[in-house]
Amino acid sequence: DTVAAAIDRRLAAADPSAHVTAPVVGHRRNLHIVLEESFWDPAPLIAAGLKQSPLDPRFLKLWQAAGWSTAMSPAFGGQTANAEFEVLCGFPLAQGAVRFEQPMQDDLPCLPRVLAAAGYRTVASHPNIPGFWNRQVSYDRLGFETFWSIDDFVQDDMTSIFLSDASLHRQVAEKLKASDDGRPVFDYTVTYYGHWMYDVDDKRPLMGEATSHVDEVNRYVSVVHWKSREMMDAIARWQREDPESVIVVFGDHLPLLGKNLAGYAESGFMGGADDTVSPEIQARATQTPLIVIDGRNGPIALGTLPMYRLPSLLLSLVDVPQKGIADLAAAPTGLTLRPLPGHVVGIDADGKPFLCQGRDDSGPCADVARWREDTDLLAHDIFAGNGHAIARMTGADLAATANP
Repeated sequence: DTVAAAIDRRLAAADPSAHVTAPVVGHRRNLHIVLEESFWDPAPLIAAGLKQSPLDPRFLKLWQAAGWSTAMSPAFGGQTANAEFEVLCGFPLAQGAVRFEQPMQDDLPCLPRVLAAAGYRTVASHPNIPGFWNRQVSYDRLGFETFWSIDDFVQDDMTSIFLSDASLHRQVAEKLKASDDGRPVFDYTVTYYGHWMYDVDDKRPLMGEATSHVDEVNRYVSVVHWKSREMMDAIARWQREDPESVIVVFGDHLPLLGKNLAGYAESGFMGGADDTVSPEIQARATQTPLIVIDGRNGPIALGTLPMYRLPSLLLSLVDVPQKGIADLAAAPTGLTLRPLPGHVVGIDADGKPFLCQGRDDSGPCADVARWREDTDLLAHDIFAGNGHAIARMTGADLAATANP
C-alpha cells in the first residue's frame, strides 16, 4: 500500500514535457548510445589559455543544433557505472558507492529489458575487463543479451592501456554487422580512452595549445580533442548508413583535474570555499555535453536533463509505448532535479538553480522532499526489495519478482 501510494503521487505530480512523439517509419528504429569517458567542454578553463575550442568543429556545430543540451550526472571525476545505472534504469542515485556493486534483483525492467521485450537485440560494449564495476553481472540483470568486453576486441590501436575510440566504434560496427539477425539493435557503448590520467602518444599527441599550471588540464584538452573527432566519425557513419536511427552521445562526468580541484580552481570554475552552498556551481559541476539525434529529424534541444530522465525519452523516440519504472522518477512539473549526496540541486521553471538540503521546506523544497522520499522508497522496492512497483507498472507476476 505504501508503494502504491508513492506511485500514485509520482504519476500525478510528474512533468509530462519529457515525452516526445516518435516519427512513423514502419519499423523499429535502431538505438545507438555512446557514453563518452570523462567527456566535457573545457572552455570554462580560462587559465589554460585556449585560443579556440579543442572540440571538433563538427561536434560544436551539432551540439549547437542541439541547443547546447547538457546531462546532469550523479558522479564527478569517476564512478562511471552510476551514470550508467541512471541512463539504463531511469532512477536517480545520490550515493558515493557504485550501484552495480550492490545487491540488485534479477530481470529488472530497465531500458535493455524493455527494448528486448519489444523485439530488440541488446548489446553492450566496453573494452575493459568484464568484472570491473561488476558490469558483467549487472548488465545481465538489466537485460543485455550480449556484452562484448576486452577479450572480444583486437587491441590494435592503443594509447597506454586504453583502446582508442576509433577502433572501438569500428570493431563494434563490424561485430554487429557480422552477427546481424534481422532484429533492430540497441547498441550501447562505453568508451575507455580518455580515462584519467589522460594519456597521449605519437598518434594522439599533446596539442601544445593549453598552458595551464596543472599538467592534467593540458593533457585533458588534447585528449578531448581526439575523442570528439573520433566520436564525430562514428556519428557520421551512423547518419550515412543508418539515417533513421536514434543516436545518443553524452559525457559520464566531469574529469579529474589535479588535486583539490586545482585545474578548476585556477580558472575560478569551482574549488572555492563557498562552492558547497552555491546552487549555480553545484549544478554546473554535474553537467556534461548531451546530444540526442532523432534520426532524419536531427538533434533535439533538451536543455538540462538529469541522466535518469533519458530512458523515458528514448522509449518515446523509438515508439515503445510503455509506462515503465522510469516514469516514476519524473520530477514535479516545472522542476529539474539532480540528487547528490546530502542535498538536491534543482533548476526551477525560470531556469534558476536552487539547493535543497536538510529539513528545508521553503520554496520548491517541500515538493522536492516528498519526491525524494517517494523515489528512495520506490528504488529500494524495485532494485533490492519485493518488487511491488514492478508488478504495478508492468503487470508482472509479483511472485516472479519477489525477493525471498
